[in-house]
Amino acid sequence: MRIMNKKQYIKKVIRLLGCSRQQKRKIQLDLENDIEMALKQGESLEDIIQRMGAPEEVAREFNENMGVQPPRSHKKMIIIIIGLLVGVGLAVFLFIRSMIPEYTDLQDSSYFQQEQVAQIMAEVILDVSPLDEQSLIERCDETMAQTLTEHSLSEALESLGELGDFQRITSERYVEVNQNGYICVIGEIVALYQKRSVTYTITLDQNYQLAGLYMK
Repeated sequence: MRIMNKKQYIKKVIRLLGCSRQQKRKIQLDLENDIEMALKQGESLEDIIQRMGAPEEVAREFNENMGVQPPRSHKKMIIIIIGLLVGVGLAVFLFIRSMIPEYTDLQDSSYFQQEQVAQIMAEVILDVSPLDEQSLIERCDETMAQTLTEHSLSEALESLGELGDFQRITSERYVEVNQNGYICVIGEIVALYQKRSVTYTITLDQNYQLAGLYMK
């Protein structure tokens, strides 16, 4: 056992107690009086400490008698806090990671055939102008069918101005998107009309149903 002076010994015992400050003060005074009395009776401090026991043993007895738990060490608390922060940080990272979509070239897709995607999206464009609402709705998935209305389609077309007759598709590109398990294909297609060109962004789900339509 490392030799300590009276003050160091008592201080270590008190630090290991889980009771209130008032109870700690009382125990501190009792220990000081007991040690001082033993010293006056000729007992050495080393013998007194050996008789009373190590600070950890003395503190444990006091805690058990009072029915309290010893205070948690700061080192352990720091480790626990760091562990919690790491756990929270990892959870946040995984959540953010799950929200970031993964993109795959359509030629490498395991879910979609590029020729079929191109054909369906071209048919969607032909249904938009001149507007064939019924055909578009029949192509929609359940969610899209509830939101797509003749009014919303008419408004979207009016915002584009006069288009004239459809001429041809001038550019097209497709990509498979996987966002947190939801897999779809998105196509960006530029269609040329008599008066101007329109860029369509069309989304199809795994069943090749229309899941999104945007034009500008």
